[in-house]
Amino acid sequence: MKRRNVFSRTLAALLLALVAVLAALIVMPARWLAVALPDAWPVAIVDASGSIWKGSALLALGPHGARTTLPDPIVWRAGWNNGARVELTHPWLECRMTLRLHGSGIGVAPCGLRLPADALATLGAPLNTLKPTGQLWLRWPGMQVGATIPAGELVSLNWQNAGSALSQVRPLGHYRANLKGMNNSIDVQLSTVEGPLILQGSGAIAPNGAFHFSGVARSSSSASPQTIAGLQTILSAIGRRSGDDALLQIGKQPPR
Repeated sequence: MKRRNVFSRTLAALLLALVAVLAALIVMPARWLAVALPDAWPVAIVDASGSIWKGSALLALGPHGARTTLPDPIVWRAGWNNGARVELTHPWLECRMTLRLHGSGIGVAPCGLRLPADALATLGAPLNTLKPTGQLWLRWPGMQVGATIPAGELVSLNWQNAGSALSQVRPLGHYRANLKGMNNSIDVQLSTVEGPLILQGSGAIAPNGAFHFSGVARSSSSASPQTIAGLQTILSAIGRRSGDDALLQIGKQPPR
């Protein structure tokens, strides 16, 4: 009988502890999420309000110590529907974005994002010098994100009506970057759809976040002499000159 009473008291204590933990989670303040993201990440949560289950926060992009806070907060609501799920809304999102939590990772629903190109300046040099203008359009398919980078198409980024504070030539062009998962890394390919300024290059993002990119910028062969002259300042700002080309190098390519 005594052993049964001890078991009952132990079970009751465990249940009370579980209820206390659940109650704490329900009211856990959203600002705790800000310390959950590593400083090395290019995104940080600032000025969060509400709880981790239902709240909002402003996002800041850029390297640690030089981030820029984006306008309009992102709003989230967590719930349970055949598993844990989180719905995100923001004026730049084209849909109510859904994230599903699984034992093997996070399921990301297909969606799109439109934002002003000046957000690129938050990524640092040379984009902060170029002060880009225009419109960015990102789209991604549904995918499962886990311990490894999923293979196949990840994100398609279009920069439309591109411009820069360093050039009076408007628009500079329409550019596209495709990101694909390959061998547990992210392959990056940049190409020009149209425009007097030609941009092209390739690079990769390693699983640890290290990024390297090699590219070239030049005036289009069909551009007028006046347009070519108007592109010289921006070409010099993009990278080291090699004849008519500007060489863009970000990071170091790892040895093979």
